[in-house]
Amino acid sequence: MAAAIAAHIAWILALRASGLDPVDAPVLRGVVLYGPGLVTAGLALAIALRTGLFTASELGLRRQSWAPLIGLFVAGTIIEVAGPLGTMVASGMNYDEIVAHLFRHEFRYMYNAQALPLTAWDIGVRAVKSLVLVPLTEEIPYRSLFMPIALTGTSRSWSAVASGLVFFLVHWIAFGGAPHPAYFLHGFGFAWAFLWAGLPGAVAAHAGVSLGVVALATFAAFAHT
Repeated sequence: MAAAIAAHIAWILALRASGLDPVDAPVLRGVVLYGPGLVTAGLALAIALRTGLFTASELGLRRQSWAPLIGLFVAGTIIEVAGPLGTMVASGMNYDEIVAHLFRHEFRYMYNAQALPLTAWDIGVRAVKSLVLVPLTEEIPYRSLFMPIALTGTSRSWSAVASGLVFFLVHWIAFGGAPHPAYFLHGFGFAWAFLWAGLPGAVAAHAGVSLGVVALATFAAFAHT
């Protein structure tokens, strides 16, 4: 677990420090940014299984019916969309102000300096990155590998808190993001999804949240245009 997380963080930091992060090439950036993390996480998972450190069930590798996975996915999307929009409406922002805020934050977060108008290719590339690559790269080390170890020494609730805290610190320090409490809340929620429905549940919840961000960012782009 420690090696997989350390390798993931070290690669992100090295890529940022080198100035070689292909920001303007979204397909290449997805491969370069998340490919190594996915490989090291997969290797760590295989080692944990082959050496008998944990069982497949403890690592969350259990089959799940589609109903809970779809429920977690939809819930994640609704929460991620309704939260920001509800907060902005409750604060008295009008439609133009909401669009401007989403364009300044969600769009920039998702699409960087992507030129407008967006094409189907632009949206598809970000969707694949956000709904597939990111959940797999992050849920394997921070839930599938982290939670079984945490559960050997503490309760389910405190294990979820610890997972959320690690998730928060990684996104703040390694990815250079603002120290936003949403990272902790996301990690905490994904940990409970893992406890309830294993690794597939955590990935489904994470993908749902990512879809919410993609939806808000894409809406902002079209509304701004």
